[in-house]
Amino acid sequence: AEEAELQPLIDQVRAMLRSMNDGDTSASAYDTAWVAMVPKVGGDGGAQPQFPATVRWIVDHQLPDGSWGDSALFSAYDRMINTLACVVALTKWSLEPARCEAGLSFLHENMWRLAEEEAESMPIGFEIAFPSLIQTARDLGVVDFPYGHPALQSIYANREVKLKRIPRDMMHRVPTSILHSLEGMPDLDWARLLNLQSCDG
Repeated sequence: AEEAELQPLIDQVRAMLRSMNDGDTSASAYDTAWVAMVPKVGGDGGAQPQFPATVRWIVDHQLPDGSWGDSALFSAYDRMINTLACVVALTKWSLEPARCEAGLSFLHENMWRLAEEEAESMPIGFEIAFPSLIQTARDLGVVDFPYGHPALQSIYANREVKLKRIPRDMMHRVPTSILHSLEGMPDLDWARLLNLQSCDG
């Protein structure tokens, strides 16, 4: 009976593996949202996105529950960071207030899940990037976000621990794990950081 229950899952995994092409990656709402926040170069002082197709992608890929992220697998970390990033991107350009409201509603209803999620499933750099996104939301005037939610306290604490382990000056001199989370770091010296770029780009 147990084997019969597992067979549909086994078949699904096999189908997924067969459909993969070498070098393909799935779309990321988080990465797309960061690109969507890039202001247009020149013109009207950056009042429009440089890459409007990314904004359209965000609009087209909101899930029925108001979130963004992997529709096949629910991970609180994935859904929360993707949803907040998309809300921030749309808010930056004053677009789609109803979609932003649905995203914020999802965040309110599910923030508690961050405290329940297994720490091992936390993506690399989450404790750096998520607080930075929260600050960006605050700076943009997003008022309906649960800034003081208790589930955020351990994330803030983990961020402080990680940042204390790697002094800011060292981060600019030698490659460290923080390089995976630069979008979550304010006030960086990019001229120095670019010296740490790998030779392959």
